[in-house]
Amino acid sequence: MAKVGVAIVGFGVIGTGVVEILQKNRELIRNRTGVEIDLKTIVDIDIMTPRRVKPSPDVHFTTDYKEVIADPEVDIVVELVGGTGFALNLVEESLRAGKNVVTANKALLAEKSEAVFGLRNKVGKVIGFEASVAGGIPIIRTVTNALAADNIKAICGIVNGTTNYILTKMSEENWDFQTALKKAQELGFAEADPTLDIGGFDAAHKIAILGALAFNCPIPYDKVYVEGIDKVNLCDIKYAGEMGYVLKLLGIARIDDSDQVEFRVHPTLLPNKHQLAAVRNEFNAVLIDSRYLGTSLYYGRGAGSLPTATAVLADIISVGRSLDNPERSVKYNSFNNYAIKPMGEIESRYYLRFNVADQVGVLSKISGIFAEYNISISSVVQHEMKIENNVPLILTTHLAKEKNITSALDRIEKLDFSNGRGIMIRIME
Repeated sequence: MAKVGVAIVGFGVIGTGVVEILQKNRELIRNRTGVEIDLKTIVDIDIMTPRRVKPSPDVHFTTDYKEVIADPEVDIVVELVGGTGFALNLVEESLRAGKNVVTANKALLAEKSEAVFGLRNKVGKVIGFEASVAGGIPIIRTVTNALAADNIKAICGIVNGTTNYILTKMSEENWDFQTALKKAQELGFAEADPTLDIGGFDAAHKIAILGALAFNCPIPYDKVYVEGIDKVNLCDIKYAGEMGYVLKLLGIARIDDSDQVEFRVHPTLLPNKHQLAAVRNEFNAVLIDSRYLGTSLYYGRGAGSLPTATAVLADIISVGRSLDNPERSVKYNSFNNYAIKPMGEIESRYYLRFNVADQVGVLSKISGIFAEYNISISSVVQHEMKIENNVPLILTTHLAKEKNITSALDRIEKLDFSNGRGIMIRIME
């Protein structure tokens, strides 16, 4: 029986979830895994406010994390603070003091990976980070363990529950963006400042981590193309829906035959029959394409107190099993240094909407410009609705390079019949 001393730093939503499950399932965990989790200390800046979960009386509360660092009976420090400032200091001090670390902090791992994993390799301790991506979905272990013998070619996922909830309500309930965002905040899916979620940055942290693990390359957060949902228009969701598509914010990591990798986050139109199209509300899903297994789908709750807490506890158990041999633990090895494919070189199908004057020859002129940039039109829809003598003209294209699409949009925007820049949304079949 392996007994592990644990300290939790950050007793918020996830921390209370960890304590709740541990108190209810301590005996189950011990009997099932052979690991006895001894929660010794909880650290938080506010230890006076009552939580919905009350730890056992023998758990020590403190506001001073240094007590944990100095405690020889603490084997694992669980970082649930968030951010990249204090959290980085905590993780580094814990590792230097000979502690193992479990974290749910995707921003820390994505933005400070060199410091965190470099120190981990130097001191020979373990970092568990299953909870950092897609909450309760065991996607980190899937990539690093279950598919360790396979060649992952692409990862595509809905990895942010807030944006998926908003887009679901816009699509199914005809809510505008602000109404859907406000409801997400009321339900606790979105923060008071939702920038990280709706701007796509939270998803970028997660896809950077997943892609780096899949391709064994440095975590390229600063090179991830990021486009959020804050500029999504309800009319485009409606028009695309009439064409058989649903809008999702996707995180995409892909490696091509020339060993160039793509890391990108952006709104994407999916056919209604696509596996990810049916993922609704706050749920997450990750689709992996690998050489030998083929396509596999992983689905579940990507956020929330208890789903994320299950992943934290899974890491604690895994680290507990590895205390006598850290080499058993999940690794992040960056032995490949692939070139990042520029967004301009990405090939995709596109949904394009132009607000144009209701006059003869508009489509002919647009088609002429498209021909110059080797863009082939797949379908055309013109709605009769007029706004100040302008009508929406919707086109979809066959596969085209992004740089050609953006160049064509630049040209079309300057024409006399065009009322502003065309709207561009990528399509994935």
